[in-house]
Amino acid sequence: MINLSLKYKKKNNLALESNIISKINKNDILIKVHSCGICGSDLKILKGGSNRVKKNVVLGHEISGEIIYSSANKKFKKGQNIILGADIPNKKNKDFAFGHEIDGGFQKYLTVKHEILQASPYYLTSKKIDHEVTCLTEPLACCINGIEKINLKPNENVIIFGAGSIGNMISKLCILKGSKNVFLVDTNISKTKNQNKLKKIHKLSFKNYKQKIFSILKNKNTIKYCFVACSSPLAQNEALKITSKNGSVNFFAGLRRQKGKDPIVELNTNLIHYKQLKIVGSHGSEKKHIIKAAQLIINKKILLKDIISHVYSLKQANEAFKRLKSGNCTKIIIKP
Repeated sequence: MINLSLKYKKKNNLALESNIISKINKNDILIKVHSCGICGSDLKILKGGSNRVKKNVVLGHEISGEIIYSSANKKFKKGQNIILGADIPNKKNKDFAFGHEIDGGFQKYLTVKHEILQASPYYLTSKKIDHEVTCLTEPLACCINGIEKINLKPNENVIIFGAGSIGNMISKLCILKGSKNVFLVDTNISKTKNQNKLKKIHKLSFKNYKQKIFSILKNKNTIKYCFVACSSPLAQNEALKITSKNGSVNFFAGLRRQKGKDPIVELNTNLIHYKQLKIVGSHGSEKKHIIKAAQLIINKKILLKDIISHVYSLKQANEAFKRLKSGNCTKIIIKP
């Protein structure tokens, strides 16, 4: 069996390599990867490196595939579809995740030790599934975690800065949760022209978003919830300004490090104080979020197909990453 894998070599260098899988250890589970989404963090690793990712590690943590070998294991059976989360809890309480410390999904076949797979967040199903969409389970799970952290209630208005795949997923979840209006704001809102056409979602350009919102809300600022789903200090500041009194803000996206250091952002804390704002952050997800996200997708409670703007093969991976760098896309999927 020949495996084709996309390996991280160093900054700005990914290499496509093939190797023969001649032997599978008794304790290993072999997964045929059908789809793996590219995350913004994959691009960050490629551009800037990471002390978590060593040379020759296979990137990719948004994985949907099928178990094709399991040595008489009662839980993981040959023929089952499996959807994986990224972060694997461990006793040392250190970062440990697919596509970071261990190989991820940018390859035809993923071999995982039984004890690691057992500890990881996963969802198993014998149902026929659309792997192109179910690989979005992991990022959707992160969005579910973010909505829990902000304690989103129905019948309120929401603003989201950043109309990438995460911003679009959060907006769909907000509608599912009964939000009144969702304002999706981006400097390049045209990239979502063919995506996310739900009536209650208003796509606005960053240039004039306030005027548009006040026009829709009849000059009343009643933005109860805000998500910053883009790496922008400016958006973080705008979030404090636009969110109404007693509202909640989630700094969902991390900011890019500069020369290896976290940026320091100047915020008007008087806005937090006098408006009694609740500021939270969220990162990653837990197994319960993976299960919930998988069920929402498989049972078609949330439709994500329109968020996928491009699909590439492993051999087209460099083109896929170039597309992601350009920003003219929403979600990009690699199909090994």
